[in-house]
Amino acid sequence: MAADDAIPEQNQRRYRGLTADERRANRRERLIAAAITAYGEHGYRQTTVSAICRIAGLTPRYFYEAFGNSEALLVAAFTTVTDLVMARVAEAGRVGDGDPDTRLVSMLTTYYGLLRDEPDMARVFLLEMSGIGTDVDAVFDSALHAFADLAAATLGPGRSVSDAPSLARTGAMYGLLHIARDWTARGYVEPVDAVVAAALPLCRLLIGDGAAVRGCR
Repeated sequence: MAADDAIPEQNQRRYRGLTADERRANRRERLIAAAITAYGEHGYRQTTVSAICRIAGLTPRYFYEAFGNSEALLVAAFTTVTDLVMARVAEAGRVGDGDPDTRLVSMLTTYYGLLRDEPDMARVFLLEMSGIGTDVDAVFDSALHAFADLAAATLGPGRSVSDAPSLARTGAMYGLLHIARDWTARGYVEPVDAVVAAALPLCRLLIGDGAAVRGCR
């Protein structure tokens, strides 16, 4: 019996041993997990609500209980992936006896390794947020700034991506994004360490380092 609504509400409560709020939270998590799988395999625009509900083992009424529309689920899926990526990358940055370059290499290695090892998540994180709408764009831009801030703070404690000159900041942030997109689209041809080496000079620009290429060798 896959769909929750096949079980009367009062029986669900006794059978599952969960409160109504816990069941709602569980259904929401199942929909998000199903969305990450579906978007990763087929893309957001080719994925219907019915398809996501089928993967989650739920009926559409539970989708609309949790999300107002498909864009809201896309944002939730992206946020879930982003939180995981940022947590793993931040953890990787706590190595290297405080040496900024060593910590940054560890962070980038973890980041690109996740993109390679979790292709469904990579597609949601890199591709599926583009061109959907202004609200979705704002969420994506916020995550991009958060990643850049983490890299900037690693290289210069207390620094922020906002400290870099505007053109350098834009070039660095979107350069890092397009390196990841291109590498992913071409099937992860280069090894992770080669991608990290290409990304390192851009990271220097995030703290306004004019000697970016020389400083990251």
